[in-house]
Amino acid sequence: MLYATAATVGRVDGFCVNRGGALTPGASVHADTGVDPSSPGVHDSSSNPRRLLVGNGVLYVGEHDRVEAFSIGPHGGLKFLNRTALISSPAMDVMDMALSPDGKTLYVAQNGPDRIAGYSLDATGVPARDFSSCIQGRVNVSYRALRVSNSLLYVSEQLTPGRIAVFPIDAGGGLGPCSAQRSTVCQGGSRAGQMCSTEDANATTGCPGATCPGCCVAATRPISERRRIQRPRPFVIMGDRLYVDEVGTARIKGFGLQADGLFSPPTMVGKRLRWEKPFSRTDPVLAYVDVVLFRSTLLASQFEKGRIDAYRLKPDGRLPHQPTRRSNQDVRTSPVRMTVSEDGVLYVAAGELDRVEAFRLRQSDGLLASATPFSQTDEQTGSFPNDVALAMLSGDCR
Repeated sequence: MLYATAATVGRVDGFCVNRGGALTPGASVHADTGVDPSSPGVHDSSSNPRRLLVGNGVLYVGEHDRVEAFSIGPHGGLKFLNRTALISSPAMDVMDMALSPDGKTLYVAQNGPDRIAGYSLDATGVPARDFSSCIQGRVNVSYRALRVSNSLLYVSEQLTPGRIAVFPIDAGGGLGPCSAQRSTVCQGGSRAGQMCSTEDANATTGCPGATCPGCCVAATRPISERRRIQRPRPFVIMGDRLYVDEVGTARIKGFGLQADGLFSPPTMVGKRLRWEKPFSRTDPVLAYVDVVLFRSTLLASQFEKGRIDAYRLKPDGRLPHQPTRRSNQDVRTSPVRMTVSEDGVLYVAAGELDRVEAFRLRQSDGLLASATPFSQTDEQTGSFPNDVALAMLSGDCR
């Protein structure tokens, strides 16, 4: 079963996938998001679902002000289980989600309160209403993507200077203690009673300092980072290499990781820190919304031009200067996020087209087998799918 967000109408659609990877044209499952647990049948159509994650037999849906959990039935049906507590001032603004290595904690990047929150999951995969651990981000940190590898959480942050930061995950899946909620009004000092701002911000904590006491909580320090990445967005980890889309330069860059999964620390040259250079990079091409990996190929979605670019990595991991292959360009498709099946089918949420498209990938190297999709859903009018997720079912899809 392939699930797709219907972002503009507050819904998740489910499409059956046949043995060859083709999609059934029509959705066999519809589940409203923005559910009110106290009023069955009532939902908020403006919940704006924008992230999907499958794990523990549960579909997690990241939305404007909450995360919802739906059990996945044997035939693909969805049943609402629970939601996290609403966070609306500022809104949670879910940007990405990931599961801990043991599958017992859900990590949620929340751009509203500038934090990554860890929600404990019960034996059935249902998240607790409140988070139990967190990483406090810098003010206006602008998270973009999360990845878990071994016992490390990697996150891309667009706040200048853009960076990939690495945080430890403890044995129980926790991220660390959570500090108090940021205040939106200065509690004292020269701006008492005024709205908090980031003027005179401390470069380390992101806090305004003595001019505005209580305006923010000090940011959690990463155990490793690679700074000066201009507006990083999606990234993938492949062994001892990390590939990231650098929106500011319209390049994909490759960075090396040490044996422990951390970046090499910077060296001091005069009075400035010098960071290890990327071992490879593409020419300036385009800024991408999502990047996924299959075999030895990075597949990247380009929203404005309406195409998928494929970069086949060289044996030593270096990137080609230009895309090795690309799909036909069609601005109507506006591809957003993607997922890849184990047998080599790339599913693409084609936002403005109100469809999901499927491309075959070559088993030998992961490149696009054709410049056009071999399967697609019918138009789900006005839905704007912006994320997709695959789930294996115990029964026949229907």
